[in-house]
Amino acid sequence: MNVREEVKRAIKYGIYIQEFSLKEEKQFISELFKFLINKKNFCILRDDDRTIMVSSIEEELAEVFVHAGTLKIIPQSNEGYFEVFMDVLEFIANRHKEEMKKLSDVDDDDESTEEDGEIWL
Repeated sequence: MNVREEVKRAIKYGIYIQEFSLKEEKQFISELFKFLINKKNFCILRDDDRTIMVSSIEEELAEVFVHAGTLKIIPQSNEGYFEVFMDVLEFIANRHKEEMKKLSDVDDDDESTEEDGEIWL
């Protein structure tokens, strides 16, 4: 599959991230909300604290939420949506890098060495 098809699929069906408890879902949305604000997006966190509405000065651009472990980014406008989509992908990539770093740090702690310098896994 090429990148264009992957982007279309992500827009149509969402991006599977993982199953969350309600508390974890709210934490994820809260972190994403802060990230989008820092990227100079105009955002509103809806009353349920589980939905982000991203807008420009003139109109709503996208609605972002998690449902059944899938991050949905619903276009609300033809203009400006793709920038929001790319910001969300950047957030997911950054989060993934952090999780991989944590996993590699845990793996590094599990290695033991002998006096002769051999590494035992």
